[in-house]
Amino acid sequence: MIFLIVGVTLFFGIHLLPSLSIKVKLVERVGENSYKLIFSVVSLTGLGLIIYGFKLSEFVSLWDPLPWGRSATYWVMPIAIVLICAADVPNNIKRVVRHPMLIALTLWGATHLAANGDLASTILFASFAIYSVLDITLVEFGGRFKAAEPVSAGWDVGVVAFGLTLTGGLFYFHEYFAGVPLM
Repeated sequence: MIFLIVGVTLFFGIHLLPSLSIKVKLVERVGENSYKLIFSVVSLTGLGLIIYGFKLSEFVSLWDPLPWGRSATYWVMPIAIVLICAADVPNNIKRVVRHPMLIALTLWGATHLAANGDLASTILFASFAIYSVLDITLVEFGGRFKAAEPVSAGWDVGVVAFGLTLTGGLFYFHEYFAGVPLM
């Protein structure tokens, strides 16, 4: 469990730096490229520890999964994955949904919390959901939100098509990367 907790702490600790306005001071001190390298190394280390720690964690039941949790996850995840796909490419979805990546992570975390009731899952999914809500709040109150420019609807079609295709792949292979068969 310690690897999972250390991984979550590293991963979200480094991701909060931009929202807490510490990034500017660090970039001034070490330079843009060094900051990006440090950010990447710490992020990947944290993510690796999260995956490794989750895999090693013993099953400790905290509660029975909610009866509607698994169904909600099936219905919500295609939306979350489309939002993740929309986060870093031009599209009009970002004009309607202000923080598509963070909203997607909140949906992913919340629905997976409802579908699981063990300690490791709670640490993993709650940390993503809490971080996402916190980061949305910090971005909004920090005045750092930038509205997306209108683009051709073709971008939206591409984002949705790619997102739904990715959803199908993740659904099919979920057993192999998460250890939980969905079919």
